[in-house]
Amino acid sequence: MSSPLRRALAAGLLALATAGATLTVTATAAQAVVLPNNFKSVGYMPSWAGNVNTIQYNKLTHINYAFVLPNNDGSLRAVENPSKLSSLVSQAHANNVKVSIAVGGWNDGNDSAFEALAANSGSRTTFVNNLVNFVNQYNLDGVDMDWEYPDPGASANNYTALMTQLGSAMHSRGKLLTAAVVSEGYSVDGVQPAVFNQVDWLNIMAYDGGSPHSNYDWSINSVNLWKARGLPASKAVLGIPFYSRPGYYTYSALVALDPANANRDCTTAGGAQQCYNGVPTVKRKTQWALANAGGVMNWELSQDTTGSTSLVSAMYDTIM
Repeated sequence: MSSPLRRALAAGLLALATAGATLTVTATAAQAVVLPNNFKSVGYMPSWAGNVNTIQYNKLTHINYAFVLPNNDGSLRAVENPSKLSSLVSQAHANNVKVSIAVGGWNDGNDSAFEALAANSGSRTTFVNNLVNFVNQYNLDGVDMDWEYPDPGASANNYTALMTQLGSAMHSRGKLLTAAVVSEGYSVDGVQPAVFNQVDWLNIMAYDGGSPHSNYDWSINSVNLWKARGLPASKAVLGIPFYSRPGYYTYSALVALDPANANRDCTTAGGAQQCYNGVPTVKRKTQWALANAGGVMNWELSQDTTGSTSLVSAMYDTIM
């Protein structure tokens, strides 16, 4: 090979190598929104409310689409608004945000399908296989199990068996397995410590309790309860409500009534006192989670405002 040719080839290879290095850096940076210390900001997006075009993707790490429901035999019911889910996935992935399917939910307190399918190894396997197929079909990043709630005893044993099988199926495919869990009370023991090893993290639903609703101390105690049971801090994600109790008013509706409500935790609406989490409390909870937990979660994204009163922004600004 002549010397000029050799030089040209070497220059070409160097250019390729440099381009390759640049490409590698870009690809790595684009894997996911990364917050300090791998901290997570998780938001639920319901099938029945909210617009995927208005989500502040650049301030979230993970979004859970709610819900797909199981049947007793481990089959899945048709997901609501599949085109919305597809649009959510494409927009989230374009912004380096991961999307999981949330399975179950409150469902008017009816968890009979979970109880039935988890009690039998055949229907457990069917359920796991159906979720693997669902995740592949919609190009999802994982599953968020929202069985509300397995009870202590046989139900808890079946939940552990189910989560062990599902964890293995997801993790072997490079997918996530998370779960939403109750904040306090009897059902806490429905999730055995053996499950902690199977999940990437637990979304602790620290709301619908405490007086006033979901106050700071009560919420922190909810997370500490799980940590005391052996859940690593990095797998404890603090759930924060974007709505009030006892009346269910969305945070955005309360701010629309009076912009000053953004900085309060209680206000009068519908002739009664409604309590929720305003910007200062959300920032304070996020600050605590940064030091003592693995992330923050919200229920749910459609209930937030945009602009300076946004709770997703309050979380993000505190984290950054």
